Amino acid sequence: MSDDGDAPELPDAARLLQINRLANSARLVAGLAHELNNALQVAGGLVELLADRADIPADARVRIHKIGGQTEKAGAAIRQVLAVTREGAGQAGRVDLVAVVQQAVAVRDYNIGRAGITVALDLPSTRIDVTADHRGLLQLLLNLVINAEEALANQPQRVLTIATGRGDGAARVVVSDTGHGVPRELRERIFEPFFTTRTGERTVGLGLPVARALAQQFGGRVTLDYAESATTTFVVTWPA
Repeated sequence: MSDDGDAPELPDAARLLQINRLANSARLVAGLAHELNNALQVAGGLVELLADRADIPADARVRIHKIGGQTEKAGAAIRQVLAVTREGAGQAGRVDLVAVVQQAVAVRDYNIGRAGITVALDLPSTRIDVTADHRGLLQLLLNLVINAEEALANQPQRVLTIATGRGDGAARVVVSDTGHGVPRELRERIFEPFFTTRTGERTVGLGLPVARALAQQFGGRVTLDYAESATTTFVVTWPA
């Protein structure tokens, strides 16, 4: 340990307990999602068999198809949860940045809707491939989206904008929200582990540091756009 007094401050016991609780919650959610996914697959198969029966009245068949549609919708949501919570290191490869952005928004769709947030997507119609682990890239984008959701709480205008593109030899994702912005005196600290300006039991201060670490793992970077604006804009870039 250095004697210069610059060693990072360790989190207190309450923070460590909070992190442990979140980790245990993630494992519990993953287990529940797995069980629910299995049950929904069985239910979906039975619905298909029932719908194929010749002795089913036409009006009942319509209702059965609606049940099947809702079962598939619930199953898709559960599979999104499994994609995020599944443990284990992923293998780096070619990942379509546009598709992962769409998946991140889909995972948070329910929460975004409840919060009254409008999402504006500016995505190209073609793939933008980067070298990354799909699960890690999804977690990175989810962290930025959740950070924006928290910033938009209690704001009169709630717009989350996500854009992807290529330029200057790099692929990029720009995540912007119409929140309160980042005060000038805090801009150098927002990527510090455990640093947060928000209160609440689920606020740990790890979202942005983890997002930056995930980007760096595959040669990318996450930066804050310092433009003088009431909005907060994070830019994620990868080498072409």
